[in-house]
Amino acid sequence: MFNRRDKIIKKAGEKPTDLEEEVAKTLGQLKVDDKTQEASLNIIFINGVSNVEYEQADGSSAQYLLVRIPHRSHGAFKKVGSLVQEHLEKKYQKPVLVVANRTIISPGAKHHPSQMRPRSRTLTAVNLEILNDVCFPSNITGKSIRVTLDGKKHEKVQLDPLDKDAMENKLDAIMHCYHKLTTHKIALGFSKPNSFQQKILAQRNKDSK
Repeated sequence: MFNRRDKIIKKAGEKPTDLEEEVAKTLGQLKVDDKTQEASLNIIFINGVSNVEYEQADGSSAQYLLVRIPHRSHGAFKKVGSLVQEHLEKKYQKPVLVVANRTIISPGAKHHPSQMRPRSRTLTAVNLEILNDVCFPSNITGKSIRVTLDGKKHEKVQLDPLDKDAMENKLDAIMHCYHKLTTHKIALGFSKPNSFQQKILAQRNKDSK
């Protein structure tokens, strides 16, 4: 059972924080300002918002904004997510990561013999979706796993090289967020551009001069 207050959906009895109220107000204003995307923005709600501190590669401390949304808002967010993230990042001057809430069903959970556990609710599937969420709006173009002699796994994830300018300053925040939500550590980078992507990047460099 939930209480709905504007753009915030919380469990009954839970009160939204000041930060959640502020972000909800910002999303509501965005819906008013951008009528072309009103249909999608209208069904994007938030479950929670928090400022998360993390350590960057150079050792300095920084923050990112972690926004949790209901899974039923995920489809709409994928359509206008770039708009929402850009708007929030401009307002708060920090990386904004939006993750949909998902339910993991244990293999040992009791259910009717005729019912099978949905593949989308397995731990592996949910972790993969979380990875896609934190890497948004870029796309994952490759993954590799290296296993050391002591049995430890080191996973490297590669993103679209066309998104390097937009995503490069978020990599540390993304890696921290994924570890925070799944306990798994990853290394993030960008894949080598193919010939078509090289032409696009060359054109971008030419236009920027």
